[in-house]
Amino acid sequence: MKISFQKGIRKDNALLLCGWSNEEGREFQEQWMGPRLSYPLNYDKIKELEHIFSIFDKEEFIGVIQEVRIEEDRIHIGRFVIDPEKTGRGLGTAAMKGFLDFIFEDDRIQSISLTVFDFNQNAKRLYEKLGFEIEEVIENPKRKYIMRKYRDKG
Repeated sequence: MKISFQKGIRKDNALLLCGWSNEEGREFQEQWMGPRLSYPLNYDKIKELEHIFSIFDKEEFIGVIQEVRIEEDRIHIGRFVIDPEKTGRGLGTAAMKGFLDFIFEDDRIQSISLTVFDFNQNAKRLYEKLGFEIEEVIENPKRKYIMRKYRDKG
């Protein structure tokens, strides 16, 4: 496993991503994209996303992650998805850990936050394992958590 990131997404990879997401259905898309982008996913919706990074395992495109909001010394990340056929192999953990390290290379960034739905317990456990803590619980329309990880003081 050799995880790397590339800013942006090529059209062929965006179409792969649309295929994965649309095959899994509306709920899956909302789980990783949030409710703002309508189902089904298509290339035009993907190409509008700013600060998106393609995730590769060696040369193979395996997913995306986005810096959703950048505020002074904080970054909110989201829209994180790994090819559903490749989950359960540690790629998500390696990709998220690698992306956190990549963000924290910028000394100005003090914390990274993300939002996870309560029904997505696998993702929530992954984030907790990587040091994220629940900062806020939002009950409506579906329970979700805003989680934050602070820069290690080491």
